[in-house]
Amino acid sequence: MNTAQKLAHPGGPALVEAMKFITICRTLDPQNDYPHIGDLQWWCRDGSLDDQQNWRFWYQKNGEALALGIIAGDEIICLLHPEFRTHERYRMVRQWAVQRIKERAGQQGKNQYEIWEQTWSLASGDDLEMVSFLEREGYERQEMYYHCYRRPLIEPVPAPILPTGFTLRPIAGEAEAEMRAALQRDAFSPKGSKTYEEGTLRQLAVMQMPQYDPQLDLMIMAPDGTPAAGCICWVDPVNRVGLFEPVGTRPQFRRQGLATALMLGGLQRLHERGMQAALVTGAHPGKEEKSTEFTSSRFVYEAVGFQLLCRTFLYHKVFATTI
Repeated sequence: MNTAQKLAHPGGPALVEAMKFITICRTLDPQNDYPHIGDLQWWCRDGSLDDQQNWRFWYQKNGEALALGIIAGDEIICLLHPEFRTHERYRMVRQWAVQRIKERAGQQGKNQYEIWEQTWSLASGDDLEMVSFLEREGYERQEMYYHCYRRPLIEPVPAPILPTGFTLRPIAGEAEAEMRAALQRDAFSPKGSKTYEEGTLRQLAVMQMPQYDPQLDLMIMAPDGTPAAGCICWVDPVNRVGLFEPVGTRPQFRRQGLATALMLGGLQRLHERGMQAALVTGAHPGKEEKSTEFTSSRFVYEAVGFQLLCRTFLYHKVFATTI
């Protein structure tokens, strides 16, 4: 779906329903690896999830959702209600998702298609049953994986300390969307967006999300007015858990303590809004020689009080398209 065909808000009604479902799941099982409602909104920024066929809910007879499947690009996300979590139901969701990706690939004239799936573990070890299932299905574990960190917010947060001339402030509405998008693009290039124009469209989409708060979209400004670092904080007011997604610093401003100050500023604001904990995720490249950026982010997270909660691993398989 292109920009002109966008729904009333990115993600459409499925996003709102998914946020309700995830909130309930997190309430019942806060230690499991459910995405934060901020994750859902962040995933919708590029418009790929505006297509309601990329969401699928399964319901009980009383209308309560028991499972949700999401197709984000070529990645399958299977989410099950804590009271209905079985491998049979997981396979049910997965079967729908694989078929949907297969049909989409055929419609696009592709002769093969890729699927990415995730499995997660506590820091102490893998979900061996899920790993065994994916390996039997022919998936290969990728080098890159993710570390999810958690920080309690019961106590007051230390004040951020900025280098001389630098300031921390929230974004000033849509008038600064282009500037904010350029910061995101440069901090995560080339992953932030392919072009600055695309980045601006994504930023404007983020600003339309149901729970986006411009006061939690923060930037650190350099003395000359250049945005040097930025983050967005999201709140789950029911479970009282905040999320940082994303956190980034422009390359020329790194190693000056800006990310640490930025996160402390975000943690303060989350604490003020009644959050009892905060989450953040960092990507690990899987090889030591490629791990400089990961090591840097890990030190920042640990410096402001985050501790490792779990790891999420990616599994990948290429299928032939036969319809």
